[in-house]
Amino acid sequence: MNKARLKRVLQHADVSDPAFLGSGAWHDAWKVVKENRELVLRIPKDIAYGKSISFNEEELTAEYAATKLYYQSVNQAVNGAAPDFYEFYVSADLTYTLESYGGEQIDLHTMTKEQVLQIGKQIGGIYRKTDQVSQEISGLGYLTWTEEKGLHGVLEGELHAFIQEESAEHIADYETLCTVYPQFQDEKVPQALIAATELRNQQVVNISLVNQDASPENILLRDDQVCLIDPYPSLYAPRGMAGNFMNLYETFFLVLSQTERYKKHRFDLCEQQLKGMAEGFLAGYSEGNKAVIREVRGEQLLQLLETAFIHHQLLLKDITPEDIIRYGDRQAIEARLFVLCEELKRFAASQIK
Repeated sequence: MNKARLKRVLQHADVSDPAFLGSGAWHDAWKVVKENRELVLRIPKDIAYGKSISFNEEELTAEYAATKLYYQSVNQAVNGAAPDFYEFYVSADLTYTLESYGGEQIDLHTMTKEQVLQIGKQIGGIYRKTDQVSQEISGLGYLTWTEEKGLHGVLEGELHAFIQEESAEHIADYETLCTVYPQFQDEKVPQALIAATELRNQQVVNISLVNQDASPENILLRDDQVCLIDPYPSLYAPRGMAGNFMNLYETFFLVLSQTERYKKHRFDLCEQQLKGMAEGFLAGYSEGNKAVIREVRGEQLLQLLETAFIHHQLLLKDITPEDIIRYGDRQAIEARLFVLCEELKRFAASQIK
């Protein structure tokens, strides 16, 4: 970070005593003080995932306004489960966010099974209660911002119709994988996919503000209370992102643990803690309701399928430097695709009763 730029931001935000916290994928972060209160200052990086990032006022405003809305929704559901103060400033010369300090990042490597179960259970409860907070913004999908409409979903239409169309795409994606890679052909996967898509087509009725980015680096702990930060919000069916959480912690973080994006977290050395987080999450989210568990597991199956399909799509194009950071080189992507193939078959079999 350019020291002159940092100095300008500190002056504009009227904060002092900066202490560097770390560098994420898109932002550098400092702990700062304002009016005797600890805050976190984030400044966007000039280079992310190996490429220069040009200033885009609408994209940055959408990202930060969506984060603010998500924090408000989470705190409405569970007080203190997200930063209770958040403001941002966007301009070509000076862009930053400022939020209340939520605690220390969790360290899965030092945690017991009981500790990760309890944290996962807290997060599951937070997700479930946030799903029930009504939203007044229009649209579906990821959030965008314009002067005319303010913050809104990028897609138009009715949620139930969107989910039915998406379900058909999931089935088509599996058929494509089977055509290109005979290893994906399996007796139980189609049964499990049909059951999952039929269930979601029947059950989905409400739009929720959900969070796609549930990585451990975005989970803080202070006095044993979880605080969720740095979300990637969208307007979607609530069970979908519960399934996403389960896929991340039971499969995704483990199979991508050797990529440049995730190598520093050493996820391959804390498999039990990751799976304990998922177990706790499902317990907290479902509150023991077997129907909810079936819905979440169905969405997890679809998320796992799409993880495999993304790898197939990557192999159809030129691999970019960003792809390599996220997924590895072509050889690693191809090898992982067949690991995901076996995991898809194993998980599908576990869902067939």
